Amino acid sequence: MDFKRWWYRTCKNVRKTFKKVKRWFKRYIRLLVRHTKAKDYSVLIYTVGAVIGIVLAFILVGKLFSAVTHIGKSKNQTTEISTPLDAMQPSTEDPKMIMANECRAVYDKNKDIMMLVNRTHSIPSGYSFEHHTLNCGLDVDERCYNDLKDMLSALNSEEMYYSIISAYRSSETQQSIIDSKTASYIGQGMSEADAYNKTLESVAPVGCSEHESGLSLDIAPEGVYSLDESVENDPSNIWLREHCYEYGFILRYPKDKEAITGFAYEPWHFRYVGKDAAKFIHDNNLTLEEFFDYLEY
Repeated sequence: MDFKRWWYRTCKNVRKTFKKVKRWFKRYIRLLVRHTKAKDYSVLIYTVGAVIGIVLAFILVGKLFSAVTHIGKSKNQTTEISTPLDAMQPSTEDPKMIMANECRAVYDKNKDIMMLVNRTHSIPSGYSFEHHTLNCGLDVDERCYNDLKDMLSALNSEEMYYSIISAYRSSETQQSIIDSKTASYIGQGMSEADAYNKTLESVAPVGCSEHESGLSLDIAPEGVYSLDESVENDPSNIWLREHCYEYGFILRYPKDKEAITGFAYEPWHFRYVGKDAAKFIHDNNLTLEEFFDYLEY
């Protein structure tokens, strides 16, 4: 059959069908209007019902089609990997804020002994504590005594022994150390101003020394009274640096963090901050300055 003739007949039949539907629709509308004007609403009710039925039928057919399509896809897809929504989205939580919150929680538990003392943060005015005198005649804060005793006893149990070179210092003692060291530099030919500035490179000004808090000690190997970095090679000092946090102490001025602490590396200087805080500082490789920086974040 010629395609053009087939197409012509098809279009002609469609037009005829459309005209028939149009005529039927017009007659139906006139019937509907006539019955409605006569207050006979039966035709209107049938019409509304028929429309609703047709709509529901289309919806049902659509749902059946969708279900069949889904089943077909499931059969063809052997493995489906689902990704949680939170895994697809990058975390927006600030790591510094997380650390800051952890620092605050630690600080709140130990705030009575976690004061920051350095060249820019002096001992609070009116600060005092209960003194405990050690066998060597030096004083410490009573709050650190039991943990200090346990730490040094554990060191002794390893057949390693110690000397406590310095513990609590009064402001007068701190000033006398500054004066003595300054005089020594002057004796080497320095001017008074240069000698004083040189002294403050290794000695804190009055009111800015941790020793005035009663919470810091200089602990050297037994028989050693001159402190220098060679102390770090002694087994007793190695043990203290590795285990002090277990007893609430931290190495206050660690190596490679001099720019942060403002003091040279002192492997002999230990500061008490409490067991929880010491472990946190140790585990996160922080100095006390870095810890307090997070508190202000």
